[in-house]
Amino acid sequence: MKAIRPYHFAQVRASGFTTYYQAIVAANGVVCFDFEDSVRADTSEAHTVALKQDQRQQVRQLLQTPGLDYERLALRLNAPDTPYYAADIAALRGLPGLHAVFVPKVEHPAALRQVLRELPMPVRHLIAVVETQAGFEALPELLADADPRLGLVAFGHCDYNLSLGHFPFFHQDSEQYWEWLAELDMHLHAAGKQLINSPVLQLADAAYFGTVLHRLRSYPSATGQITLCLSQTLSCHEPGPAVLPDLHQTPRPECVSHITHHFEQQQSAGRFFAVDANRRLISPHEYQAAQRFTS
Repeated sequence: MKAIRPYHFAQVRASGFTTYYQAIVAANGVVCFDFEDSVRADTSEAHTVALKQDQRQQVRQLLQTPGLDYERLALRLNAPDTPYYAADIAALRGLPGLHAVFVPKVEHPAALRQVLRELPMPVRHLIAVVETQAGFEALPELLADADPRLGLVAFGHCDYNLSLGHFPFFHQDSEQYWEWLAELDMHLHAAGKQLINSPVLQLADAAYFGTVLHRLRSYPSATGQITLCLSQTLSCHEPGPAVLPDLHQTPRPECVSHITHHFEQQQSAGRFFAVDANRRLISPHEYQAAQRFTS
């Protein structure tokens, strides 16, 4: 069975972090922290800046935990063309080398070269996240660089849906999703590079997640899966069902109201996302698309 490595995006937790970290590492996972989309506010830019600075400080403090293997740790920065990027780079000064740094919304090789040039510590992998229409169009250029640190590419399907103006979003229960992944895989496989799959937002549906993994393993370049909870990370070594049904439907008013209600009323404090009663994560991108659809 083809191995799929979990890249576990963890919330910052001062209590119980060591136990949580050890469980992820035992599953051959990489513990990833986010400075980008999950850390922002819908109230004001000043609030976003404050939240991001607090996240940087908390992550730096966690990374001082004794016994951590930095080869099992990764960070997602803000994109180089954002006003938050310089502070992200400054926060990395003094840290040992990490397994990986994710660079979001990559649309040109110059962005990757800039990050490689400005990172204040060594990194084994600089992972380009392809999640916009421009990023897909630039794939031949992005993959032409032979630097071994640029061998992994991640897919961000929520941002990609948003960039194409879709609502509802095409998730892993839609054949459209797998057509996008097939195009990405074709380019990566030809370039000798590897794919990390976009997160599965249904956090409590083990059968669904297993089905996604089963299908992912059929893509030659697939090597990793972004995970959002411990159960997903621990199940990355388990085989899933053989058939993934196409469940995508046209937009319904209750779909829109469900997304907007839960995002506005139940988003986690200090984190720009929400989880509904069925343990389905609602991303800020889907919330923006729902608002755009209603208007």
